[in-house]
Amino acid sequence: MRFEIDIPGQAEFDVVGFGLNAVDHLCVVPAHPEFGSKTPIETFERAGGGQAASAMVLAARLGLRAKYVGKVGGDEIGAFSLASIREEGVDVSDVPAVPGVTNQLALIIVDARDGERTILWHRPKEIATDPAEITPEKVAVGRILLVDGHDARAAARAAAIARYRGVPVVLDAETVKEGTEELVRNTDFLIASSRFPKLFTGVDDPREALRELLQDGPSFVAMTLGEDGAIAMARDGSIVESPGYAVDAVDTTGAGDFFHGAFVYGLLQDWSVERTLSFSNAVAALNCTKMGARGGVRSIDEVFELMSGVGRL
Repeated sequence: MRFEIDIPGQAEFDVVGFGLNAVDHLCVVPAHPEFGSKTPIETFERAGGGQAASAMVLAARLGLRAKYVGKVGGDEIGAFSLASIREEGVDVSDVPAVPGVTNQLALIIVDARDGERTILWHRPKEIATDPAEITPEKVAVGRILLVDGHDARAAARAAAIARYRGVPVVLDAETVKEGTEELVRNTDFLIASSRFPKLFTGVDDPREALRELLQDGPSFVAMTLGEDGAIAMARDGSIVESPGYAVDAVDTTGAGDFFHGAFVYGLLQDWSVERTLSFSNAVAALNCTKMGARGGVRSIDEVFELMSGVGRL
């Protein structure tokens, strides 16, 4: 199956990402703690995270010219977050630091048995982006725009500007809030978490929920399913099921973020839907083999090695 949309051949950047950045404090524990218990930490690590920021980091590692748009706090945590993006080769020229405010941060409890995680997060309202702050010069300078939808009203404006200028929009859909409906209407490729389709449509059946999403604007919708891979549906109702890859999971944090960055890479390579989803699943799986939201993928060669057949579910 082919993607049925034109992507600009030339732009300042290959991809621009607008949305979250964060600093994750990862605590690996022997098992998820019970209520009221005391549990020893096996490993502690601080690392950069956040959906759009992590997707742009992956894009840069794969050789794309990537730009991140968002805000950081004006504290040491914000400086750490910004450095973690910049040092990967991502353009951060439109990332202001907000004085007197801490950055978004998370405490992530990782179960050592299977890498599954529980996330506790804090995000001050001062680092949210107002729609009025979104301009074409910030978000419409790439061949693709990726948004994660947490500042939904600002993301909707960014998506509308991008589409008006002929730039396709990829949405990392996870939550439903004010502005999400407008954002979905201005999306070309909607790649959702397993929870989002039901949250947005109210439909229990995953395939029917994807079908409903297609009526709201996107030409292509998909849902990530963790270790089970992903399922996608095109405008004509045709379905692609892409199985996952078996790996020894250490930490599942950031797997979805890297999936989205890999999906953008596949679009820009003009791959088929099947190859793009398989590549994205492989990237997501590899990212689970190391600690942190950006830990497990360093080069495209290791992705192709996993795709060669070893470890396929």
